[in-house]
Amino acid sequence: MMDPLFGTDGIRSRAGAYPLDEPSLLRLGAVIASLSPRPRVLFGRDTRESGPAIEAQLRRGLGRRARVFSAGVLPTPGLAFLTRESACDFGIMISASHNAYTDNGIKVFDRRGEKLPATLEKRISREFLSSRKRGPAAAAPPPTHLEPRAYESFLLGEGAGLENGGCRLAVDCANGAASSLAPDLFRRLGLNAAVAHARPDGRNINAGCGSTQPAALQKLVAKHRAMLGLAFDGDADRVIFCDHRGRLLEGDHTLFLLARYLRETEPRFNRVVVGTVMGNLGLERALRRAGIAFLRSDVGDKHVLRLMRKSGAILGGEPSGHVILRHRQSSGDGLLTALYFMKALRHFAWDAAELGERLSLFPQRTLSIRVGRKPDLRRWPAFARQAACFASRHGRRARLLARYSGTEPKLRIMIEARDPEIIDRTMPVFQSLVENEIGE
Repeated sequence: MMDPLFGTDGIRSRAGAYPLDEPSLLRLGAVIASLSPRPRVLFGRDTRESGPAIEAQLRRGLGRRARVFSAGVLPTPGLAFLTRESACDFGIMISASHNAYTDNGIKVFDRRGEKLPATLEKRISREFLSSRKRGPAAAAPPPTHLEPRAYESFLLGEGAGLENGGCRLAVDCANGAASSLAPDLFRRLGLNAAVAHARPDGRNINAGCGSTQPAALQKLVAKHRAMLGLAFDGDADRVIFCDHRGRLLEGDHTLFLLARYLRETEPRFNRVVVGTVMGNLGLERALRRAGIAFLRSDVGDKHVLRLMRKSGAILGGEPSGHVILRHRQSSGDGLLTALYFMKALRHFAWDAAELGERLSLFPQRTLSIRVGRKPDLRRWPAFARQAACFASRHGRRARLLARYSGTEPKLRIMIEARDPEIIDRTMPVFQSLVENEIGE
């Protein structure tokens, strides 16, 4: 059952609307403060104009018992890293990731720099929903500013030796959190990078740019005649790539490349990669041929990390570009992933186009349909019958996955097939069924 407060990736809503309205934020801050006698809490945020106000309201809710630090604008993985390094009890990242500026969200990390476990999310939800409405809290002391230098030094160390001479990079910062770090990071690493969409104004985050608007990256690569392009999302916990021909390389390509790289360079790599139910069958088969197991979790990086811990894997991720290198970071990190991606290409003496040719993915299409309600798909007879018919007809040649979004009123239907005609024939059937019976 869906948590009433937390979705797939934290709390997310339209800025100023429940649960990101002032009374709710005061109450949420009070609930978080109650989890520890004198909690140390670190805040970070992306570049949305609503971020400072949300941070201030949460700080007021925390009250005077909490010792509060703020790192200002920085990537979500930077907040996770600094929470761990500064021995804080909680890290609170204010971001709606790839959403438009009108939305915002809250991601909470524990002292290990990991997303909160489901049990603690449910406890916070329960106490938040059962607590009485609170009036404005007394003004809390201003936070202590925490510079992100430790995170910057970490990335510089991970990218050491990457100087690329004349190899041109094109970098899209999505006018988001990467804008605060990526340009200087690549310059200090000696990388020849043309950086774009790194001038946030509070409203242009993800606006026609970033990892979910890849056409901007393709144009950037062509404009600068770059050999490799990379685009972050709004809070820089994911990254996608583009070769010099304009072909996009997403999370499945990254997992394939890094698995091959870690197999040759990292003794802690146990030849297990964790993906999600959205991972491509082509990736699973390519890894199997390389002697590497591919395990699937539910969608969401917190589920990926949970299965990584259980299986001992140090590499996991999602097709969207969230990649976790667990031996180096406690969360998905777009900047770290980009550095490893470039190190792996150099190790194999490949360019990005060659990577695309080495991994043959099944055609895959995902359709998001707005819905007015969310019945259990297993107990929805019409949908269950259609899904069973699909499985009996196409067997191992194709795969169907349907799931509700954790952050939006949408049903996502993914169909993957060796023969793209199967997708063309069957997707309209499911689309019509959903729109007619539960469409908004």
